[in-house]
Amino acid sequence: MPKRDLQEPEDALSALKRDIVDGVLAPGEPLRLMTLSKRYGIGYTPLREALPRLEEAGLAVLSPNRGYRVASVSVAELEDLEQARAVVETALLKDSIAHGDLDWESAIVACHHQLSRASTSLRRGSSTAFTVWMDAHDAFHQSLLSAGRSGWLRSFQRQISEQLRRHHQALLFLPDDDTGNPVEHDAATMALLEEALSISNHTRLMDAVLARDAELAASLLREHVQFTLAVYQSVAKQSVGDGPARA
Repeated sequence: MPKRDLQEPEDALSALKRDIVDGVLAPGEPLRLMTLSKRYGIGYTPLREALPRLEEAGLAVLSPNRGYRVASVSVAELEDLEQARAVVETALLKDSIAHGDLDWESAIVACHHQLSRASTSLRRGSSTAFTVWMDAHDAFHQSLLSAGRSGWLRSFQRQISEQLRRHHQALLFLPDDDTGNPVEHDAATMALLEEALSISNHTRLMDAVLARDAELAASLLREHVQFTLAVYQSVAKQSVGDGPARA
């Protein structure tokens, strides 16, 4: 990876957070100063300041005699996160529907268009295409919630979204212990995943939101969250059982 001029703590934090959330730095991977400095072209001081902040965000853990590591992922934590997501996002969505203006509606339509394009590329099945889709997916959901007035709820939602993204990435592309390649999921799991990622579900949600039907939109959002949880439970069951995906 080319070195970047990232000497400020905020730069270091941003670079590390992005790679943890996207699975470039895998759950359980050591976060050693020397390795990170060479990888990102960042000095030791900004890294030392960034690592405790990653721990505060739940993205890294500090263990005695082992130093910092990327936080593990687990099915139990995934379930907790999805339930928290349903509560927080439903509240924000209803408030957005009540107070969103024309610019808010326009942003939703634009983000849906980007998600539709990313969904087409997703059929190629690469981890890069999935990352692009996740960016578009997160942007679409953020647009739905962006007119919500609670700063605390928006802050909680962003943190939950980051944690969910790295859980999904880790579970979906978990390496096979024998080959080192991503685990090949069975046909039933892939069919569920395709349904969860489909643009049609997001279109129905968008239509309900733009129609200002708060109850239908909230119901569709909760349904979307629960179905997504079921899909990744299936992925995790096939890949790693009920324990942590990575230590």
